[in-house]
Amino acid sequence: MTSHADIVRDHYQAAIVDRAALLARLSAAIDSMEPPIDARKLAPLDQFHMGGLAATVAVAARVAPRRGARVLDAGSGLGGPARYLAETFGAEVEGVDLSPDYVAVAELLTERAGLTGQVTFREGDLTRLPFENARFDLVWTQHVAMNIADRAGLYGELRRVLKPGGRLAFYDPIAADGHPELIYPVPWAVSAETTTLLTAAETREVVESAGFRVATLEDVTEEAFGWAAQQGPPAQPGAVNAGTIVGARMAEMAANFGKNLREGRVRLMAGIANAA
Repeated sequence: MTSHADIVRDHYQAAIVDRAALLARLSAAIDSMEPPIDARKLAPLDQFHMGGLAATVAVAARVAPRRGARVLDAGSGLGGPARYLAETFGAEVEGVDLSPDYVAVAELLTERAGLTGQVTFREGDLTRLPFENARFDLVWTQHVAMNIADRAGLYGELRRVLKPGGRLAFYDPIAADGHPELIYPVPWAVSAETTTLLTAAETREVVESAGFRVATLEDVTEEAFGWAAQQGPPAQPGAVNAGTIVGARMAEMAANFGKNLREGRVRLMAGIANAA
């Protein structure tokens, strides 16, 4: 029987038919870049969320981890935010993602950025994390929770691996009040089957029930449109970007996401919660 996690994993990996060929294409693209290979140069590919690198910069400024802080990037995707936190703040980052193909890409990009050892990745389920209690100073997650039905399990695990006084930083699509129906497909789902959006109030309730105190919870929808505008013109044909990973369907998914936001069907929320 196909599980919810299997459907989500297959959705993200649907356009990857040959992992070795994809990695070779990405390596060739990086070879054409002028060094150093940093967050700005990789952002069109690896900042796979609304607002791209500008969104990551803005959310990171809210928490500013100290040098050497242990950070979990929960749902690390292609690893862009993890590398940004390591490069900018000197954090030690461990990423966990459901997709083995995404983990492979994240490892390649990390090696080429010269961050191997400081940033690591592994495949895993965020509701069953492979870490001991109280391992991390900060848990970071961007555009991940909307695919996870077991929110109590998710936030319970994130709380378990945080040190007392540690922080959770998140940036997620959320349901507008009343849970209006979305226009599909969107980047995280082709139908409502694998969408588990909560409203802001529902998110606060489940996060605090897991042992957090929500410090800030901000609707950043309008701000995110500004972040998106900072990404610049569309990539030239043949250039690597998120569409290289997701495939031709990315254009329709991104357009529908924008339409859902403009029509108030979905909102964007950034929050910080402290481990109680």
